[in-house]
Amino acid sequence: MNCWDDVWEVPLPLPFALKIIKSYVIKGSNGYTVVDTGLHYDGDLEAWERARRSIGFEWKDVEQIVLTHYHPDHYGLAGWMQEKTGAPVRMSRTDFEQAQLFFSKSSEQPEVMARFYGEHGLEAEWKEQIPPHLRGFQKWVDPHPDPEFIEAGGTIRLGDREYRILHTPGHADGHLSFHDEERGWLIGGDFLLPRITPNISLWPGCDPDPLGTYLATLDQMDTLPVKRVFPAHGSVFENYHGRIEELREHHRERLEEMAGWAEAASVTAVEACYRTFGTNLSIHNLRFALSETLAHLEYLRLRGKLVREKEEGVWKYRKA
Repeated sequence: MNCWDDVWEVPLPLPFALKIIKSYVIKGSNGYTVVDTGLHYDGDLEAWERARRSIGFEWKDVEQIVLTHYHPDHYGLAGWMQEKTGAPVRMSRTDFEQAQLFFSKSSEQPEVMARFYGEHGLEAEWKEQIPPHLRGFQKWVDPHPDPEFIEAGGTIRLGDREYRILHTPGHADGHLSFHDEERGWLIGGDFLLPRITPNISLWPGCDPDPLGTYLATLDQMDTLPVKRVFPAHGSVFENYHGRIEELREHHRERLEEMAGWAEAASVTAVEACYRTFGTNLSIHNLRFALSETLAHLEYLRLRGKLVREKEEGVWKYRKA
């Protein structure tokens, strides 16, 4: 387990493709802050017990639980940990609302998403798997926390240091990052990752232009003096501005590629997805791949590069 001054990195296993999420524990004179929690499943509960013993704290010593965003690998254990510690959970209002949209037992979002994907060309045998697949995440986020809401523009004390709260959307609408201005340290969640590109997905009922939002976030954050990034996936890294430029270039290349396909002939989002990511995908990976494809196609459409027309109930994109 790696440690930098007052910050411990806690790797937690995941039972899907990403394999590991990095949570962080920050020591202060009033107790310990946990940033992101992992999933509510045995693998992460066991990992937290090992980490707690290794760092040397009791659950009663946790003074707060802070979440960068609502995705299950970050949010899932927050309710359990709140009950265990009695500590407040702090996150953005937007992401708590989206956690309810996606993971509440009463939500119809799984059916909404299945219809949405079907309108973009997803085959029936895949479409019918979407609702049970999404509802399969409910067990990993139960119980939900009762959070206190924090907002960008203010500060939050993590350990004994003040961090500026930054709104870093694109990967999630209410995603927050935390910047220690004195040290130049950024606890960035999934905003900026050292090896993989953060998934930028178009979901019904959420940001209609997530890629545009993410690229604007990269531009805004590129002005920030950052010396070290603590990401949720991958190792702590220092090539902050270089990594931002690599991600800009990645999305430029993908946009050019998709625009080229639509110039040659009209395409559905599913066709563009298979060309980009291949067809040998699990339902989990297909959902993310298709939503990311849609984020790129809609970015092009909203900027007048493509038009969208419905043919036999399915949207097709072509050159404007």
